[in-house]
Amino acid sequence: MDPLRVLLWAPLPPPMGGIGRWAEHYVGAAPAHGLDVAVANISPPQTGFSEKSAFRLDRLKPAGNALAQLAGILAKNKPDVAHITTTLFWATPRDAVALALCRAARVPTVLHIHASTQIIAWREGLDTARRKALDGVLRKANAVLVLSRELELYLRAEVPGLRVDRIGNMVDLQEIHKNGAPRLLPPTNRPRVLFVGALTPLKGVTELATAALGLPHCDLVVVGKLGGAIDSGQQFAMQAALDRLRETGRLIELGELTPQEVTRIYREADIFALPTWREGLPNVLLEAMASGLPCVVTPVGAIPDVIAGGRALEVPVGDARALQAALARLIADPQLRRQLGDLGRAEVLTNYSVAAVMERFRALYLALLAQR
Repeated sequence: MDPLRVLLWAPLPPPMGGIGRWAEHYVGAAPAHGLDVAVANISPPQTGFSEKSAFRLDRLKPAGNALAQLAGILAKNKPDVAHITTTLFWATPRDAVALALCRAARVPTVLHIHASTQIIAWREGLDTARRKALDGVLRKANAVLVLSRELELYLRAEVPGLRVDRIGNMVDLQEIHKNGAPRLLPPTNRPRVLFVGALTPLKGVTELATAALGLPHCDLVVVGKLGGAIDSGQQFAMQAALDRLRETGRLIELGELTPQEVTRIYREADIFALPTWREGLPNVLLEAMASGLPCVVTPVGAIPDVIAGGRALEVPVGDARALQAALARLIADPQLRRQLGDLGRAEVLTNYSVAAVMERFRALYLALLAQR
């Protein structure tokens, strides 16, 4: 079987972000799934995280370099298919050029949107001309790939004739289940609630710190860097909530860890919490579930698709009291923790392993080539 030649337009670490982590998994697994990948690297020039996606002049040069890479791959490698990752927003003009170059080279193209709820709100807020322009960009792709059922149904209804497919993110199960590394946290008798992600208000950090403050018999472990908030008042409230918990000695701040260290932390925690306000499909949730951690989450983005059937406890966005009650319930009920952990692990093993997801990508590529 000859490998399919794939042009991948995606960010490779550093810095390490959600799409970068996905791209690492994709590139590493591609040969075993009959894919020969050439990457046009679109990594951003900065390592910090901000809630606001904004155009900046320092992004022009990396965008130009990436487009030059893409043009070179189209000319020399003659790919069978192009896989364009995007978050839209400010990146839409750059990614529209990438799509146009692929279309001119007669290469079938997948536009892979790594966002969800926020895309719907953004498109709804555009004026008529800009919305038509965005829809025109989407139609340049032979298939639009999304992470959540919510966005899948929305785009099918709003952009008639658009082919929309849904494939989730993936977890390297071998990496998750490695053993033998030393502990990162000292032993304790108190249950530990774990958060992994950028420390910003829109990730629900304020509510999580407030909830943990009301649970005097648990520790909150946070992994990630402080990010910039859109709203300064929300940033101040988050910092104040973290300060109050820090004063109790029950806030464990580990900063930014390597992916290998993060997988070790899952095994040292008791509960995983992600009370985020907006999301695509968070890799950290899939990793926590694959590690057998019971999870408390908010119903945004693709999260409801992953936890359907009672695989996690769900709380409303921005509700610290509900979050505290859910955490208290898990702390008090070891049997429920084991039950949710087992259900979550089984779901990831079945639908979100690298092998399962890569086979879906290959099947999509073959379908597009057959249509061509």
